[in-house]
Formats: sequence, C-alpha cells, structure tokens
Amino acid sequence: MRLFLLGATPSFDLARHVTAQERLAATGHNTGNQIIAHGLLKALDYNTVEWDYSKGAAYVEDNFDAIVIAAANFLFPGFDLGGMADFIAQTSLPVVMVGLGAQAQSTQSNDMEIAAGTLRLMQLVSERSHSIGVRGEFTARVLEQADIRNVEIVGCPSYYMAGGSGFALRSEDFSSDSPVAVHASRDVIGHSFSSGEMRTAVVRLYAEAARRKGVFVAQTELEEISISQGEDVLANAARLRAALHDLGAEPLPNGWLQQGMRAYWDVDAWIEDMRHYPFVVGTRFHGTMAALHAGTPAVCVTHDSRTSEMCDFLNIPSVDIVRFNEKTLEEVRREMDVEALGLRYNYLYPRYLNFLRANGMTVSTG
Repeated sequence: MRLFLLGATPSFDLARHVTAQERLAATGHNTGNQIIAHGLLKALDYNTVEWDYSKGAAYVEDNFDAIVIAAANFLFPGFDLGGMADFIAQTSLPVVMVGLGAQAQSTQSNDMEIAAGTLRLMQLVSERSHSIGVRGEFTARVLEQADIRNVEIVGCPSYYMAGGSGFALRSEDFSSDSPVAVHASRDVIGHSFSSGEMRTAVVRLYAEAARRKGVFVAQTELEEISISQGEDVLANAARLRAALHDLGAEPLPNGWLQQGMRAYWDVDAWIEDMRHYPFVVGTRFHGTMAALHAGTPAVCVTHDSRTSEMCDFLNIPSVDIVRFNEKTLEEVRREMDVEALGLRYNYLYPRYLNFLRANGMTVSTG
C-alpha cells in the first residue's frame, strides 16, 4: 500500500534545517508531533510513504492509494485547516484521520466554534473514511455537535507504539534526591483549567529538575531548545531566566539553565534517552508517552481538555494540576496505577487495529 501522510510528520532533513528555530518549525512547532506520526506509521504495513505536499495534489492522486492524517488538536478556535481540505478535495483518494483532538479549557461544554475551513475538512474526511479516530469523548461530542457521527474514540496513535507486547515499566527506587526528567507548558498557561495552578505547576517542575540535577525536555519552548543545541546559550539562558521570573519562579542555578535542557529530533533517540531516568513527570502528553515506551515510570500532569481526555480514555498515569501541586514527586510516583495502564492497553490495542482495518489499512502487528 502506498500512503501519503498529512498532518504531523515523523522526521525531517536535519541538514536542511539547521537552527533551533528552523527545526522547531519543521516539526509544526511542537516536537511531540513527531511521536504522533511515528506511532501512526508504526502500526501500518505499507510499501512507501511520503509527506512532501509541495509536490501537489495531482502527484498524490497518481502515486498513492490513500491519504493518512496524523492529527493533533485540530479542533481549536482560530485553527482554520481549509488549505488541507482544499488539497484533499483535489484527489479522489480515501482518507484516514487518527488522533483528532479538541482543545479547550474545560471538557464540560461541547459548544466549540470550529473554523469554516476546519469544519469543511472534517466533513470531507467523514465522507471519505469509515470513521474518524478521535482522542476522547470530548472530541467525539464536539464533532457530534457538528453533525459528524462516524467517529471512533481511539486516543492517540503514539500510545500504540508498544505493539502487541504492551508497556513494560521498570520498577526503580525514587527518593527525594533522585534525578528526574520533566516537561512543561510555560507557553500555553492560558489554555489550562486554572492558569494559577498551572503557573505553580510549571514553576515547580523546573525547580524540581534543577534541584535534582535532572533535565527539562522541551517541545515548543524556543529558548530551551536553542540552549540544548548550544545556540547563544548565555543569551537564551538569560531570556529563560526572565520568563521563569515572570511566572514567579525563584532564580535557578545558571549551570543547570545552561546544561539541563534537552530537545529531540528523532523519536527513537528521545525514547532511548528517557531510559536513563527513574521517573519522568510533566504536563506534556507526548513527553509522557516517550518515557512510558522507554519503560520508565511516568505521570502526565493534566491541565486542559486534551491531556485530560486522552489520559482518562487510555488510563495513562496522570494527576490533575491541583493534586500535583499538593503532593511530593515521590507521592505522585508512588500512586501510579501501572496495572490499570496494562489492562487498558490489552483491551484497546486489538480494537485500534480493527479501526485501522475498517478504514482500509493493512496493519503491522510487530
């Protein structure tokens, strides 16, 4: 099967994108997008896959059997994906969309304004597919409000990278001075259920990593990513220090600010690096997934509709921002429900493969 990929992509040419800013842009401004695409493709059996849409719709029509979309939080006020709808409309190919999410401060209301172009994309995909794979119940309700009902809740394709074997988490001691890898979302505090609690959680995550001589794994934060690449380290560390000060953080050691940042342009390398830590915690769903696939105990700090609905549906170890701010990291680690994670995966994995098959895909069960 010949697949053309839209949405998130698993990799890019590092030689063509050199600076941190160029590389971040190549990921769609979030390195976690690479994990979405990597996970989707890992479950599929195909002869060839491409994602250079600059070749045009006619090229895609003539050379591929289907379009697959590695989706993210496409349903968000202000996101207009009419360009993607126009591209797909110029072909006659079947379409499979997986991992669609809706982003809101709360999952309690289904009343979300969907941009006209994005709604057109959803309607087109609905017509061209057996069902749309969404992240959770909230996203399904948002689509239902738009009269799109051929929907199946599958979570995120990054979850299923474990294949038929499932997750195998290590059991390691974790104490008050153990190193930790953290991730946070200091640039989207306003999207949270509570901006005040989110600010407290973000500041704490940086402080814990610095105190424990751990690392901060950046996904969207340009200063942190630039530092990790050795670009203008002193200037970027100064900007990061100022940004954290604005959030109310106490000054962090200069040495850690300059040496404790990490960013990854390769999913396998990201996962491999997470094996070096006894615990990973933070507000990023895909940062959590990278750790779990490494066999490292990890907890996602849920703070908005995206993280909450995925963690709830998939039984990802999680804690909401209010409870996180009330507990020690050792307590957060100790309260992980590893058994629930495994049981849920064993239930969902075959259903996910059936979803892909129903949409005309040939699956890989390795």
